[in-house]
Amino acid sequence: MNATTQQQLALALCLLSALASAVSAWQWQDRAAANRDIAGLMAGRDLPNHVSVQAPLPVSLARALLLARQDRYEEALDLFNYLGERGGEAFRAQVFYNLGNLHLRRALSKAEASQLQQAVPLAELAKDAYRRSLRLDPAFWDAKYNLEVAMRLLPEFDRVDSPGEESQEEEPKGLWSGIPGFPRGLP
Repeated sequence: MNATTQQQLALALCLLSALASAVSAWQWQDRAAANRDIAGLMAGRDLPNHVSVQAPLPVSLARALLLARQDRYEEALDLFNYLGERGGEAFRAQVFYNLGNLHLRRALSKAEASQLQQAVPLAELAKDAYRRSLRLDPAFWDAKYNLEVAMRLLPEFDRVDSPGEESQEEEPKGLWSGIPGFPRGLP
């Protein structure tokens, strides 16, 4: 190689290095902005609409969690359903887990208010969301645990008398005897 070719190669390498540094700085700036948005959402400050529409997926998930905490059920549900079709498997597993939590919290509040007709379908939706999460990430322990909680919730609904119904004169079952998958008898 002659001296001119070496200089052109060195110049090209310098330009590529500068370009890579600029891209890295831009990505760092985007991540820093996303982290600021997530911190604001976790502190309870919602994003303006023009920002939330263009937000990265983790920021949108944090916004869905904020909406759920603020009992803005329909908005949170729409955002979770939108996010359930985006991102990689690990991200979608988190989305479905949090969607299950949204449904389960709502089912529990309906059950506490003796609105069992509304609580049962919500518990079923929660179980479905946890199962979808576990299909994406079978090792997701929190989703397994919450699925078990949701599965234990439904047998309890079967034993509660609805208003207007006469109670049966049967001996009440113990909590553990009605749960599928657990051995019956002595521990």
